[in-house]
Amino acid sequence: MLILSSGITGFLPAPSVKENTFKQLCYSIFDSRVIDYIGSDPGKNFYECIVKDKVRNIHILLNGQYPFIALTSTREINVHYFPFIDEPEIAKPFKQYYKLLTPNQLNEPLRYTQQGEQIIVINENTLHQNELIQLVYWEPKTVGDVVFNYWD
Repeated sequence: MLILSSGITGFLPAPSVKENTFKQLCYSIFDSRVIDYIGSDPGKNFYECIVKDKVRNIHILLNGQYPFIALTSTREINVHYFPFIDEPEIAKPFKQYYKLLTPNQLNEPLRYTQQGEQIIVINENTLHQNELIQLVYWEPKTVGDVVFNYWD
């Protein structure tokens, strides 16, 4: 499956998903278990719903451009590292709307080289030139760092 599609980083040109749909789904599925919803912010390319599970909080992330979701364990809000997790019961209600990305997919090392002005990404991708320039600048380490980022 191609994850690193053109526009995934949030840099134009890029498609988009509907934030309101995701927010409504989160509240309708989890109701009082929703601790917080964090919408779009400048420099952030995803939406985030924090849900109380039996023993911890789980962050449900939705890429703002493609219908890709991922789950992370509790983290500090201003920390930009995501410990991706598998929680099938949390993800199950979203499967008819979004594609769940697994920790293996998201933790795949991002491999790229730069030769002069030419930037070559080894991972399967269709990223456009503006995104490639951002990769070199922000130096993401994994596919997940690209899909869910705080680049401005």
